[in-house]
Amino acid sequence: MPRHKTYTIYNWKKRGVKSDNYDNLYNHHMSINNCQLCNILFDNTSKNLRCLDHDHDTGLYRLTICNSCNANYKTEINRFKSCNKSGHMWITNHKQKYNATYRFDWRYQRKIDGMRKIKCFNTLTKAIAFSFIQLLKKPLS
Repeated sequence: MPRHKTYTIYNWKKRGVKSDNYDNLYNHHMSINNCQLCNILFDNTSKNLRCLDHDHDTGLYRLTICNSCNANYKTEINRFKSCNKSGHMWITNHKQKYNATYRFDWRYQRKIDGMRKIKCFNTLTKAIAFSFIQLLKKPLS
């Protein structure tokens, strides 16, 4: 394995990036030529270096972005800390052990008329759709 690849994967593991196949993740990450947020071309200047963005709670890969977007993206995520990282008040990322591995899903949890409503979804899109439907049924007072 080339030295860059070995060193990069070592650093990802050290920083909490989780993957079933680090070789495939590395190849995918290195094959991307433009930032997935601002579309700037990657080069060897400090501003345009490739960064692997990952969820710090789950360790899962999100995007390959440039240094500049990586700094700004962290600021955007911190804006939603009062809600959570999904940006929705009642939706959280949930990790549960399933057999010998972990499974990640999205949990909707809201108290309506004194009763707690909890429902799990395998995608964030489904959780958001359910949240909006519930909000239409019972708006905030």
